[in-house]
Amino acid sequence: MTNPPLSRIARVICPVLACGLLTVASAAEPPNFTDQVLPIFREKCCSCHNPDKKAGGLDLTSWGQTMAGGSSGEVIAPGDAAGSYLFMLASHESEPKMPPESDKLPVASLDVIKAWIDAGAIERAGGKPVAKRQNAIALGVLEAVRPEGPPVMPPRLSLDVVSHGERPTAVTAVATSPHGEVLALGGRRQVLLYQTNSLDLLGVLPFPEGVARVMRFSRNAKLLLAAGGEAAKSGRVVVWDVATGERVAEVGEEFDEVLAADITADSRCIALGGPARVVRLLKTADGSLAHEIRSHTDWITAVEFSPDGRKLASGDRAGNLFLRETRGARDAGTLKGHAAAITAVAWRPDGLVLASVSEDGTARLWDPRSATQLKNWPAHPGGAEWVAWLPDGRLVTTGRDRKAKLWKGDGSLERDLGSLADIGTRVAATSDSQRVFVGDWTGGLTAFTTADGKPAGGIDTNPPSLAERLAAAERVLAEVATAEQTAADQARAAADAMQLAESQLAAARQALDDATAAAEAARSRQAEATQAVDRWRAELDFATQPK
Repeated sequence: MTNPPLSRIARVICPVLACGLLTVASAAEPPNFTDQVLPIFREKCCSCHNPDKKAGGLDLTSWGQTMAGGSSGEVIAPGDAAGSYLFMLASHESEPKMPPESDKLPVASLDVIKAWIDAGAIERAGGKPVAKRQNAIALGVLEAVRPEGPPVMPPRLSLDVVSHGERPTAVTAVATSPHGEVLALGGRRQVLLYQTNSLDLLGVLPFPEGVARVMRFSRNAKLLLAAGGEAAKSGRVVVWDVATGERVAEVGEEFDEVLAADITADSRCIALGGPARVVRLLKTADGSLAHEIRSHTDWITAVEFSPDGRKLASGDRAGNLFLRETRGARDAGTLKGHAAAITAVAWRPDGLVLASVSEDGTARLWDPRSATQLKNWPAHPGGAEWVAWLPDGRLVTTGRDRKAKLWKGDGSLERDLGSLADIGTRVAATSDSQRVFVGDWTGGLTAFTTADGKPAGGIDTNPPSLAERLAAAERVLAEVATAEQTAADQARAAADAMQLAESQLAAARQALDDATAAAEAARSRQAEATQAVDRWRAELDFATQPK
């Protein structure tokens, strides 16, 4: 699409818009391609999208070619303008914006195109609308295959941490088991395992390879993958058997840390990527190279296999997002839309929808079968950092706005999960969809209850060593012992004081009794003396009377 001279726009676009507005205003007949939409395309788009040029493989000069789409697949989703790639480009809701390096089409023109698509992309006046295709979102979440047998839990493991810092560091790797109450938290030279309900530490797995940037449980919950390394030095992927806590695989010989990794459902293949801009598919058994994907133009920041292991989604720092078949690494589609770095991708549990988030702030849903976009929406202003599906088909995301958000399967917001202390970095959901865990740049890892969005507790991402815990416990014990001795001394002093007081009280009571008896005796003698005085006064009076 190019910008024509202003004089040409003035001559052509005004009657076109007038025609479009009149048609939209008419409730009797919806817009059609031939009369309302094609004039807009001819004026603004067909200089680049015509049979001779076909920029992006797209020809907009006819209804048939427009509906056929371009090299990235179909661009029109009849009945759903918001989900149509062409409309997202023209309305500047997606990249590359069209027309390039120019303002978007006038609102009136966009209204005509939107009304035409929403009405069913009718070819000409009197034509019938194209039946709206039922996409994977409309179908809802199909029942995902759940692991069989009892939940997979780790054995008794050492609780002694390998590394403890002065303060927590940003949460860079978190995963929850799809079949068991286990959360894995990656850190520096270690992986910490926690119980998702009690939030207690279950054990520590050493990761001497460096900083763990990626944590993944296998689809059957039996294996745990950690990937990372040392920046600009080395990168490695390690796999443990969850039930035994033993290392079962170590693959990758990267010269920089691994930033993205995953393992197939059958555990036979591991994909990894990083600053080398290459996605390597390695055999889990011996670490040998199966395939390399060299279509990325920047650091690999996200990879994930589909639930059945047949496809791999990979994204990079330049905003490229590709689909590849696992076997043979053959091209399965290019997902165009994000305008900045891909930060995370996640397959819905049934494998019918792929979610992606980006530093452009949006979350997007894709149909992996047709490599087309199903939905996009602004998720986190400033950048969306991570996305995860809940087993029930909802999504949880976090980002630079310091929030975590729970979304319905169609991308509509269900609820905010509260504000974080800093930029949100990672999210993970439990296998029963009852809790989500959100990590941030301060090192906080908070559990939220999905039913009400309220915090359910926090995990200590920087636990002290056992020696430090013992020393702390001994200090507490000493303090308690000192306090107990002080209290005992105070109790004895109080007892002595009470005994003395009781003795003094007894003496006082005896003195009171003696005084009371003396008072009674004095009163008795007083009465006797009074009687004697009265008697002798009477006698004196009688004796002194005249005879």
